[in-house]
Amino acid sequence: MVLDPIGWFTSIPDLAVTGAANGHLIRDVGTAYLASAAGLACAIWRPAQGAGVLAVAATFMAGHGIGHLVDIAEGCADAPGGTVTDWLGVIFPGVVTAALCGWSLRFRQT
Repeated sequence: MVLDPIGWFTSIPDLAVTGAANGHLIRDVGTAYLASAAGLACAIWRPAQGAGVLAVAATFMAGHGIGHLVDIAEGCADAPGGTVTDWLGVIFPGVVTAALCGWSLRFRQT
C-alpha cells in the first residue's frame, strides 16, 4: 500500500467495486496500518505498558472497520453485504484489535 499504492489496488480483485484508485489515500491508509502494526508489536513486547499504544491501534483499526460497516449499511459499495476484503481485511481485524485492547486493560499498571 505504501510503496506501490496503485499496484496494491489492482492486485485485490474486489476493490474495483469501490471506485477509482486514489494513490494518496491508499498510501495514507497503508501508513496508518503500519503505525497500528507498530502499536500491536509494542503491546506484545511489553503487555503491562501496552494498553495505551494498543488503544491507539484499536482506534484506527476498529474505526476503519466501523466505517466499512456504515458503507455496507448505506449500500455505498456495489457489492451487497460488502466484499470479502471488507470482512476479512478490515472488519475482522478491527474487531480483533478492539477485543485485544479491552483484554489488555487487565494488565494495565496503575
